[in-house]
Amino acid sequence: MKQEPLPDDLQLLNRIQKMDEKELSTGIVPIHDVIDIIGSRWKVEILTGVARGHCRFSELKNFLYDISEKMLAAGLRQLTELQLIERTDRYGYTNRAEYRITTQGLRLFNVIFAMQEWGESYRTALFGNDNHSPIGK
Repeated sequence: MKQEPLPDDLQLLNRIQKMDEKELSTGIVPIHDVIDIIGSRWKVEILTGVARGHCRFSELKNFLYDISEKMLAAGLRQLTELQLIERTDRYGYTNRAEYRITTQGLRLFNVIFAMQEWGESYRTALFGNDNHSPIGK
């Protein structure tokens, strides 16, 4: 059954069709940046953990119980290098690092939540309330 486009859909289509070649080529680069960041395994989960206030490595490890320590350490290092979280070393009785989300990291959740909403809408349109994955995972 063919579904007629809604007015918002027509606006999107119009916007896409009006883009010139320069807009298309320069607009794709930042999209690839976002995909590289949130498309790799565990990045969204680590960002979510830090944003929820799990500041120390051990807290994040407990929050993300399936992640290996090696993968968590690598993810924290990469997200710190990308300036999406920041690391503060605390010295005292026990030396430890604490992490907190940066403004850029927090703003990335606008994209993450938009993807979540689209994904939920897509799954509902294809499968109703059934929880099958369209990509076989």
